[in-house]
Amino acid sequence: MAEAGAGRASSAIPDALILGSGCAGLCTALRLLDAGAHVVLMDKEKRTGGNSVKASSGINAYNTSAASADGSAHDSVEAFAQDTAKSAKRNPEGLIGILAESSGAAIEWLKERAAVDLSKVSQLGGHSFARTHRPASGPVGAELTYSLLREVKKFEAKGQLKLMLGCCAKRLVTEPDTGRVAGVSYVDTSTNQEGFVAAHDTVLATGGFANDRTNTSLLSKHRPDLVHFPTTNGPWATGDGMKMAMAIGAGSIDMDKVQIHPTGFLDPADLAAPAKTLCGEMMRGVGGVLLRPDGARFVNELLPRDQVVAAELESGSSEFVLLLNQPMAAEAGKHIEHYLRKDLMVTLDGTHSLARWMLANAEGADGETAEQAAARAAAVDAGTALALEATINATLAAYNAAAEAGVDAFGKTAFRHAPISPEEPPLYAGRIVPVLHYTMGGIRMGADGAVLRDDGSVIPGLHAAGEVTGGVHGNNRLGGNSLLDCTVFGSIVGNKLAAEIPRRRAAAALVAGLGAEEEGSAGLTRNRGATSPASGPPHAPPLPNPPESSYSYYCGESQARTSASEAAPAPVLAAGPSHCPDALLEIFRKSCWAALHAHHVA
Repeated sequence: MAEAGAGRASSAIPDALILGSGCAGLCTALRLLDAGAHVVLMDKEKRTGGNSVKASSGINAYNTSAASADGSAHDSVEAFAQDTAKSAKRNPEGLIGILAESSGAAIEWLKERAAVDLSKVSQLGGHSFARTHRPASGPVGAELTYSLLREVKKFEAKGQLKLMLGCCAKRLVTEPDTGRVAGVSYVDTSTNQEGFVAAHDTVLATGGFANDRTNTSLLSKHRPDLVHFPTTNGPWATGDGMKMAMAIGAGSIDMDKVQIHPTGFLDPADLAAPAKTLCGEMMRGVGGVLLRPDGARFVNELLPRDQVVAAELESGSSEFVLLLNQPMAAEAGKHIEHYLRKDLMVTLDGTHSLARWMLANAEGADGETAEQAAARAAAVDAGTALALEATINATLAAYNAAAEAGVDAFGKTAFRHAPISPEEPPLYAGRIVPVLHYTMGGIRMGADGAVLRDDGSVIPGLHAAGEVTGGVHGNNRLGGNSLLDCTVFGSIVGNKLAAEIPRRRAAAALVAGLGAEEEGSAGLTRNRGATSPASGPPHAPPLPNPPESSYSYYCGESQARTSASEAAPAPVLAAGPSHCPDALLEIFRKSCWAALHAHHVA
């Protein structure tokens, strides 16, 4: 059972504290738990999943079975990296190269380890091939996060996992003598009680800031021109992890690169709502076309998102129509059912009804019932409706001719499920607007997920994955690459930290005797010029804020290195304490901190 944090930290320090329970956090957790780690998974919301739950179109992986329209080329790692780099306006190496190269293994792991159904494949905007995988049962985000959480929660009963929901992280706490991140101070949102969780390593998987309307808003700071746009993000997307990391010196990159998604649904029940339901890019991937209010097309629907948005803004229209025919809707499957059930799309019996519906929308008001909307559509001017119907029919005729020719005036070459017949029911339509969707910028990270300062140095003990990081997607993220980013770099961080656990546990024997010998020891001398009698251990002083809690703080760097070296292999013992590896010393410090902190809270 998920439990809120207590006001005092546990005496047992977990291997990892993961902040955020979306795809990145869950992937990191599962990789660690499978390796035998002890993990604390914390989220400020009382429900898991974050924005990952909202993802709809799919997750990308290069798909060697996908061929170009003329059959002359097949998808590859290189092709995927090139598409991503072209959209990002970056080189296809570095983080982009890692993303593309790791994509196949990432979705295979999701399918095998978490039993995620990714049987459907489609081609999204900006992709040269069909490589975006999704479930047959519905939107990918809910399916993926549910499956991952199901597997992660199995470790609660084994004592490896502590799930802390409704706990809002407030500050990353560092050791003053090393700068290493030692844990997080937080507030339990149910009780307003403050707490602290120590961990050997801390992972940020806290997402972006595309709904940051706070008084420390990163959105207002870096893109004040976009604040007026509605968003698809939940109220939790306020950049908390970025702010905490930057407060202790983390670097940042691409903070002004904020993605506007071209298709967010207008809800007829609340047209002015600041949060919109995402109309998944997959809806254009199956063949959906975009119309202006005058019935004309204006863009290649399969361009990258930033280019579709640019065409929308240049059109001068404030909203648009997404139109699908029955074969497109059949391929979209559960997505269409979901949108129809939420009254975000309507079923129409041809372009005659479509024209009346579009005209009625132009004069619509918030909160209308379906019956009121239908009555208003029936009452529109007949001549105006006939003129708009004629325009729509001409638009579809041109589209169908272009599909036969293989290219249209906007450069579109993929016309899935064309032709669109004006009088072959049903047609499916929804009202859409551009919406804030994703922040490409974030904190700097290395290829292994380590959080970096602007000078490239590592902040020890701090790691990150997912939208909280920057540098992967550059100027513009391709649809389907967000969940992939979370899975790839969440796995990289999880596997990296899992590999360190055996070394840490090898030093555990050294610390096991610390408590047993405590009563008969000569006492720990606080190395700040003060001395203490050799009559036993001192009473544990209150932990400072931030806690000066490393072993070297209490007994001195030299003694810490000597003690750590005694637990080292023979070659290190022969070399003497001055040659004790820093990594082992850090393990020793952390382990001693556990004992000291236990003494403090006992």
